[in-house]
Amino acid sequence: MSRAVQILITTGLVVVLLDIYNLFHLSKVNWTHKTHCPQNRPVTRAVIHMGPHKTGSTTIQEFAHHHIDLLRKDGYEMPEVDNAEKNARGKTESHPNHVHFATCFVSPKNGGLRTVYPCDPDRLLHGLDLAAKGHNVFLTAEPFNDMDQEGIAMLKSYLSHWSDVTIMIFYRRYYDWLPSVFNEIHKGRRLVQQEKWEESIVDFLFQYSESYHRLHVVSLFNRLQQKFKKENIVLLDYHDKQTKGPEENLFCNMPNAAQMCNASRNTDGSTTNPSVNLAYSDLAHGARKAGLISISNDERMKQVVKSIESYYKSSLNGRKLYRICPSSNILENLWNLTLAAESKFNPNNNPRDFDELRLDFDMAARNKLCALDVAKTLNDPTWKGFFGMYNRRNKLYRENKVKKGWP
Repeated sequence: MSRAVQILITTGLVVVLLDIYNLFHLSKVNWTHKTHCPQNRPVTRAVIHMGPHKTGSTTIQEFAHHHIDLLRKDGYEMPEVDNAEKNARGKTESHPNHVHFATCFVSPKNGGLRTVYPCDPDRLLHGLDLAAKGHNVFLTAEPFNDMDQEGIAMLKSYLSHWSDVTIMIFYRRYYDWLPSVFNEIHKGRRLVQQEKWEESIVDFLFQYSESYHRLHVVSLFNRLQQKFKKENIVLLDYHDKQTKGPEENLFCNMPNAAQMCNASRNTDGSTTNPSVNLAYSDLAHGARKAGLISISNDERMKQVVKSIESYYKSSLNGRKLYRICPSSNILENLWNLTLAAESKFNPNNNPRDFDELRLDFDMAARNKLCALDVAKTLNDPTWKGFFGMYNRRNKLYRENKVKKGWP
């Protein structure tokens, strides 16, 4: 079987078949599910937010679950599985999104994603129950972005149980999106993950700036257009300055979601999963390698990073850090990939818009697309003094701890 979940829709009958990969999940599930589709059924809606990654998805998902009552007032349900039922089967809910729903439509070839986030067929069945009862549904998960053409075709078949389908995706400029992806990969790095400490944003751009393009919204949009009508796909601008954040952008453009729209306009615009400045931890790791400081575990690393950040902001008044930036060839390639997407999604850009885009790109090329020059920074007398002072204070603390019997 070519897919872990295949949905075959016949007259009033949905049969969900799973391959051996997922059989051990299914011993207590009844996979034949009847739906009733009356001839003159009322209009029902399915809205699917597909991300992609690093376009405010976590903020949207947290907001939707926090305001589930308002979502229901707008007439939308989210396919969930009763917690008592899940606990009875030894399952736990770990994500405020529909990742375990979305992976049912992702190819088994994407083994890493499917292993970490296995398909939960119960959610598929609950969605069909909602369709049979004439309910609208709202789904949100980034792994929809990982669907190939077969997976998209399967999703389209599944969604045929609703009379109106809206797919919502965000466009984020490629040069702005890539460093955010890098940050997400590296911000939670641990000491044992040596490769994540050695790879800089410049290395990442050199190696992956073209290959990651297939994960960008342009690729997703092109695949969706081959199966869904253009009017079923709503493209949202991540850079929209008229909205406070992604939740307002999405829910105020979502069909019949007035309650959620109004609530989103009362938020402070903060994001749930923000990027972090990796320069502080890069400097801490560099000092550790150079023998300037002792860091034996991840908790100690967090303490040192916090001290470096505090010192930089309070004592150096935000003085510019030494940086290593991408080569002109990398930047030119990144600019061209960005322009190709802009011309597709914003074909009527006027010269002023182009100038603003170029100005923003040039600023990124000197900042967020650059890595900390660790060697040069550690050679700076100011930072040498900081690490010397830090070690003396830490030694004094340890001596007092032993002398006074502190825990």
